[in-house]
Amino acid sequence: MNAFFKLSLAGLTLALAAGPVMADGLLPAGARLVVPGQLTVAYRTDDRPVSFVDDQGRPAGFLVDIETKIADALGLKVEFVATDFASMLPAIRNDLYDTAAFQVLVTPEREEVVAFTTPVGFSQARLVSRKDAPIAEITGAVGKAVAITRGSALIPKLQELAPGVEVREFPNIASSLNALIAGQVDGLFTGLNTAASLVEEHEELTGSQVVSTGHSAFPVAIDNPDLKQALDAVLKKIMLDGTFTRTYAEWISASVPIPDELYAQYPGMPRLETIAK
Repeated sequence: MNAFFKLSLAGLTLALAAGPVMADGLLPAGARLVVPGQLTVAYRTDDRPVSFVDDQGRPAGFLVDIETKIADALGLKVEFVATDFASMLPAIRNDLYDTAAFQVLVTPEREEVVAFTTPVGFSQARLVSRKDAPIAEITGAVGKAVAITRGSALIPKLQELAPGVEVREFPNIASSLNALIAGQVDGLFTGLNTAASLVEEHEELTGSQVVSTGHSAFPVAIDNPDLKQALDAVLKKIMLDGTFTRTYAEWISASVPIPDELYAQYPGMPRLETIAK
């Protein structure tokens, strides 16, 4: 065996031991994409300020921006496809989307359907109600009708916090909001960022106390570990270089701080108060 062949074999052995080979130094060669050269991302059209359609009919929001920055870092184009929450995880499992601009609450049941990246948030939720019939505490929802997005992991959390609550599932935030304003339900239970936005935009609404619900992450197909590896690597980079914190400050209400648990997950992550608005 000549010296060149020995060196080549040694180099190959080291590369295999180190993990998937990176194509162009960006994406692992084994990562599977729905469309080659493109990150196909599911998003919601009505979850302002996280994921929505802007006045020009374009995808917009905090997590839309984050997914765009991830695609850029991987040298990929990005394509956003509107979907509802209930069908999103099965669609990722079935390779209709690569991931989603959703902070999906991680639960054991969901981990049987898809894999998840490292955390992108530690989910909190709030009950929104009308000021003319306020529900100050979530426990006050017992015996009342509360709107919630169909398929949400917040459903069992609400039932745990307010046993006897009447859960009414709606396809999206917009329909839940319409039902609340029309008096068809007494409250709306949703993530903290969305709840804060609803209260700020609708003066007739008010919010309850904040409750923690667990950590959230981006979903990816279980049988696509190389794509998960790439997403995890870019998430760590944008957490530590301040990109995530700056983007958060651009989109999220100042009344909603980044949870301390997220800072702890990424030691050295710039804190929100250090980022100039």
